[in-house]
Amino acid sequence: MSPQSGELHLTIHGGKGGDGGEVIGQGQGGQGGVGQGPTVNFNYGDKEEQRQKIIDWLSPINFFLRQADISQEREKGTGGWLLADPVFKKWESSSGSTLWCRGIPGAGKTVLASMVVDHLSAAFRNNKDIGVACIYLNHKEADQQTPPKLLAGLWRQLVLDQDIGSIAESLYKQHRERGTVPSLEEVVNLLSSSLKEFSQVFIIVDAIDEYPEFQRGILLQQLAEQMRLCLSVNLVVTSRPHVPPGHTLPNVETLDIGAMPEDIEKFVDAQIDSSSRLSRHVQRQPKLQEDIHSKISSKSVDGMFLLAKLQIESLKTKNTIFAVREALNALPENLYDSYEIAIQRIDAQNKEDRKTAYSTITWVANAKRPLTIQELQIALAVEPGMQQLNEENIMDIDIILSVCAGLVIVDKESSLV
Repeated sequence: MSPQSGELHLTIHGGKGGDGGEVIGQGQGGQGGVGQGPTVNFNYGDKEEQRQKIIDWLSPINFFLRQADISQEREKGTGGWLLADPVFKKWESSSGSTLWCRGIPGAGKTVLASMVVDHLSAAFRNNKDIGVACIYLNHKEADQQTPPKLLAGLWRQLVLDQDIGSIAESLYKQHRERGTVPSLEEVVNLLSSSLKEFSQVFIIVDAIDEYPEFQRGILLQQLAEQMRLCLSVNLVVTSRPHVPPGHTLPNVETLDIGAMPEDIEKFVDAQIDSSSRLSRHVQRQPKLQEDIHSKISSKSVDGMFLLAKLQIESLKTKNTIFAVREALNALPENLYDSYEIAIQRIDAQNKEDRKTAYSTITWVANAKRPLTIQELQIALAVEPGMQQLNEENIMDIDIILSVCAGLVIVDKESSLV
């Protein structure tokens, strides 16, 4: 085994040759006989490399990264109410059922979906017969998130640390040289073969409302078909309230979700702790934290984490306790007003920071797909009349984010803006 590469190289030789001939006089004995049997070489590293090539080719969408990033954003201790809800418990302990979770924009549906994935993965970590897989939909990635690629993304998660199977290898050989891609039917067959290897599979699909209606119908139909074929498949779907549960899905239970009071409180506390200014203000006057809680509560934000986030962001910029109290008395009551205040904060900056903020928001809002950090940095570095990129004009991402008043964030795992 190579200590640098971690690859295993094993060579098995043929049988031992016969003894050499007898020595006569001063001469030498004859050569030994030739060993019988083949010499076999195994290169484990090459096999693993080939396996990864097939996985990356069949499933270019890696939801492991997205799941890890959302999990890091979630405040510890939040969302416990969902896991304790009788409707969720019934779904978790049953087979072949669907839990349709409805919530308003900004209610934290994606974070709760990631919590369910983490909860199930931890609960069945030592049980290889139970699989957990997720899909995170994004309206800006609809062109890349085709039904075949999404279903292949589920397959990728289910074959983690397992044999990928002959079907995957056959599809790779069949399509790779031709430059073609597997059809929906082929991917469905691949996923179905993997589902049959488990005694129970949990699938979580987040933000189905962000998926185009035609493709949404195809995805839900295929998932419903797999649930009919494999009765041990359980499905969770999150969406906004206006999207009805797919009529083809079996055993559907609905559950309304939103930001609970205790979750908002923990979220606000975490935001205070992470802000150097707010944490110092609270240390000087502990009652200020209680006052912030009274103003930013589940009732005042109407069950929206997003509104709470924008409200607390407006407090983080205040230099004095008095200024924080003034801002508390003028907190926006809805998302529209919150965005308006964020824009006012951007406008209050110096000319250079305003330019950076508006350019950033323009690029992010109008991009056909999520930009990477590097892509955004290069886009902002290009000036009119430039003949080539000046690397000295590339801004640090922390500076870019700091001038955008909390309206722009970065996924740490995927480096997407």
